[in-house]
Amino acid sequence: MKTLFVCPEIRLDSDPSTIPFWAGILAAIVEQKGDQVGILDLNALRMNHGGKFMPSKIIEEEISSNDWDIIGIGGLTTTYGRIKSLAPLIRKCAPDALFIGGGGWSTYNPTEILQLVPQLDMVCIGEGEETFSELYDQVGTGKRDFEKVNGLCLRDKENFKFTTPRALISDLNTVPYPSYELLELDIYFRYSSIPYSVEAYNARRRLSTVWERGCPRGCTFCSHNGMSRIDLQNIYGDGDRKAGEKLVRITDKENDTFQLPARWPTAEYAVNNIKLLYEKYNIDFFMAVDENMTSNKKWTEEFCQLYVDEGLNEIIKWGTLGDAPSVATKPEIIEVMKNAGCTYISFGFESASNKVLNDDIEKGQTRAHLQKTLETLKQNNMAPISTFMIGNPHENINDLMETVDFWIENDAAIDPFICTPYVGSPIFYDNVDSILGQYDPRLKLVNEKWNNIDKKVIKKWKLAALDTFMKDCGDAFQYTATVSQYFTIPELFALKHLMFTHDTKRMLEWAHQRYEETQLPQWKHDEKWEKYCSICKAEKEITPKIQNTQK
Repeated sequence: MKTLFVCPEIRLDSDPSTIPFWAGILAAIVEQKGDQVGILDLNALRMNHGGKFMPSKIIEEEISSNDWDIIGIGGLTTTYGRIKSLAPLIRKCAPDALFIGGGGWSTYNPTEILQLVPQLDMVCIGEGEETFSELYDQVGTGKRDFEKVNGLCLRDKENFKFTTPRALISDLNTVPYPSYELLELDIYFRYSSIPYSVEAYNARRRLSTVWERGCPRGCTFCSHNGMSRIDLQNIYGDGDRKAGEKLVRITDKENDTFQLPARWPTAEYAVNNIKLLYEKYNIDFFMAVDENMTSNKKWTEEFCQLYVDEGLNEIIKWGTLGDAPSVATKPEIIEVMKNAGCTYISFGFESASNKVLNDDIEKGQTRAHLQKTLETLKQNNMAPISTFMIGNPHENINDLMETVDFWIENDAAIDPFICTPYVGSPIFYDNVDSILGQYDPRLKLVNEKWNNIDKKVIKKWKLAALDTFMKDCGDAFQYTATVSQYFTIPELFALKHLMFTHDTKRMLEWAHQRYEETQLPQWKHDEKWEKYCSICKAEKEITPKIQNTQK
């Protein structure tokens, strides 16, 4: 049999960075079965064609070069628009192939995806290794009894059918390393340099790895490509986690598993992965793109010790992602990681307002955690890398001032993201009617007062609005819908710029103006910010003089 995995272009304004692991791992499964497999990595190959979308003619030639039995396509939610445009071309070039969607772009709303991308035969929900292997065997034997394969959403004439939910993989050591030889490594090596640390900037043969699946934190803006218990609750409960949990528990019982929010392979598995990359490809730097390595202190210490024991810390430096609470409460982990060759850790600080962190983001971190983390990094001579976001649901002018005040105190230059309610995240499920209403005013009117419209008509409008919204999610630096209850998108963009430049004077002058005009409480700033406010300072100076004159 012949299998092809298509990896779409991600962000066109950036160099290719993280290799498509899902394709590499699934390709390894096919190779183990002794059959032919290929990876069409458009995100890497675009760099040979000006960095833009790959020309359709070349894609057509590549796909038409073989008689494929199975074609899989996957990516993050941000790739939805590109995948939708590729699907008709793929189906045209491979009319008889089984066409499967998988990954974040299709996992969270598979029935909608099958309607919006009619060329697909089915969607693989969540982790694909075991599901794809069984699916592959069904095609190979000619049985094609796909209803027996857990973890699928199948097209069933005009309707859709879910097979039994699949338990998350309990032993990640069973997952094969990607078939790196099928990836466009020469292109990835060409763009190895990345400005996160001196060592990362000087890298000439950098690759990325992913070992962790899911995350122990419960951030409302985040999702995990169907690879955590929380994700599966939301998927099978259509946003109702309690309803979804009932199905997840049945799957746990049948498979004698407990599907945790986060899982890791053994530290030995991870170290052997790096040894393989060094021995076969002579890498000099790697990015562990795990969602939150610092959150598992025991695993990280084991990994670092094994890494040092193998002498890898002297020849291959690395960087990863972490979170503030784990570092602030156990700061010694930073020295352990640095001694093992770690040169940077990127943190999602999100906000310096305790109210926003607790009520909106629910990450389990505080401003004190952020401060302690920064101090710990500086003590270990590591440059802090952090990201922030604004436009959280209940964030007001005082919360934004908390964040910019934190930046000023720490001499930080931050250009924040605007909170995006990606499909699959809790804030999407909590705000879906408002989100879709921002893409179709008719839905907004239905939500507010028109409740007698035909349900089939409303369903059609919602599907079209969802399509437009997901197409808009292609770049996290741009705006989509907003979940802010207080600020519009134009206001958020203006505030984003003023915060980036630390222009608290104009922020607070604007706040005074807007409060006088509207009397809306989100614009009224607390007394603590008078130190930044020119209007408050002027009023304090002038008021006594006016009082004396009146006397």
